Amino acid sequence: MPFTFAERLTVCDLCEGTEFFVRDERAKIVQCRRCGYRFVNPRPTQEEIARSYSAPQQYDLWLSQDAGRRVTWRKRWDLVKRYANGNRLLDIGAGIGSFLAAAKADGWDVTGTEISTSAIEIAHRLYSIDLIRGQIEDIPLESRFDVVTMWHVLEHVPSPSRNLRIARELMSDDGLLVVAVPNDSDARWRFQRLKNGTYAPYEELREGAEIHLSQFTVPVLRKVLESNGFTIQRMTVDDHYAEPTPRSDRLVSLYRGLMALTGVNLAVATLALAKAS
Repeated sequence: MPFTFAERLTVCDLCEGTEFFVRDERAKIVQCRRCGYRFVNPRPTQEEIARSYSAPQQYDLWLSQDAGRRVTWRKRWDLVKRYANGNRLLDIGAGIGSFLAAAKADGWDVTGTEISTSAIEIAHRLYSIDLIRGQIEDIPLESRFDVVTMWHVLEHVPSPSRNLRIARELMSDDGLLVVAVPNDSDARWRFQRLKNGTYAPYEELREGAEIHLSQFTVPVLRKVLESNGFTIQRMTVDDHYAEPTPRSDRLVSLYRGLMALTGVNLAVATLALAKAS
């Protein structure tokens, strides 16, 4: 069943601006004139999105790449540990639980949320981790967490600002927030066009595919974190490769070095680590 695109936004989620211009008509991407935030408008309903992600075959590709993905999640966890204190972790939008499994193996007390019934079943079967079903704003959590992570989740949620405020409320006083998102940098797209001769940054939303409601440049990601009560500790490249190789490891190191020197991210994804202000 195709998406209805029944929800239309009139106010920017990041800055409450009301003037948008069309950036990509085919993919329904608009951009806020005030802050530069790019998002799908109109968009599918959350019920439609949850249905799409709950399809039995939704995670077949992930499972076929499981060995490589476990390596990537371990590398991500090793990076997070360098900045983290405590032993309680909340992963919002935990997928099939692979990141939580890496933290759990190191003795951390882990909690995860997820909207996909298929992912929840897989997390239980593979890792004996019982994820909590639902959006984070609808789940009553009384615990305070030392680390809150959102691995490629912020681009999927209906309100990035609301999710960040909830994450801040759930963090301990010295807690760490970790956010990874696809990189929508104009510099990256110019680089891709120069390298490959193509320029197609956005895809039309459809069932069974990744459903990105928001797009984040590095400045916009920084802005949304700081405006919702966070101080950034590090902004770098996310190691996103599902099947890592020595070549992909070299590319991540190269892109991270370039970003550290220039502030420009030419890679596919951005990683931010932040503390509550």
